[in-house]
Amino acid sequence: MDITKIEIDQKDTLEEIFQIYETSFPANERQTLETLKIRLKEDKEVLFAAKINNEVVGIGFLFDLRGSDFLLLDYLAVKENHRGQQIGERLFEFLKSYSKRHHKHLLMEVDDPEYGEDKPSRIKRIAFYQKNGAYWLKDVKYILPALDKTLPTEQILMVVPKNVESEFSGQEIHRLVKVLYSELYGISGEDEDNLLKIVSSIAKKVQVSKFL
Repeated sequence: MDITKIEIDQKDTLEEIFQIYETSFPANERQTLETLKIRLKEDKEVLFAAKINNEVVGIGFLFDLRGSDFLLLDYLAVKENHRGQQIGERLFEFLKSYSKRHHKHLLMEVDDPEYGEDKPSRIKRIAFYQKNGAYWLKDVKYILPALDKTLPTEQILMVVPKNVESEFSGQEIHRLVKVLYSELYGISGEDEDNLLKIVSSIAKKVQVSKFL
């Protein structure tokens, strides 16, 4: 399996990637394809594809949260008929290494299993990240804005620290959340309801912990 960075002018490969993207994520968690293309053109987003025999079998989008020490794992997915072959693990390991080379923590927004439907799948996703070196930012009540203008999604934040970290300052996580909302979702101003809820849940020290 080869993992390579994909550029905006690789149209055939992008078409394969976007097919996987649209079948792997619900509408309220998907950015529009046009938004993703703009981010790639502006170098805000970096896109990697895992290929077997020149077929795209896995995708990983990283968003540079400028003004912070974090890279966001925006999207990670494996083509349905190639799941269960360790592709996700190998792709995630590659993205972890990429983040460390750039001296950044790798951040994930992950659905909270205490809310919504399909609790087993949510727990499985958290277990995947945890098994592969990620930790929970304990007790931060994160909320993903609805990208299709329907309902927001209750989530947790997970991180692969660039070094051995047992905690972050609440101030740093506060800044991180503000950058997430402004850079990714175009939402600024702490009077925004969801942002206010998140900020109010952040303690002075945020522990790095196992969730499961």
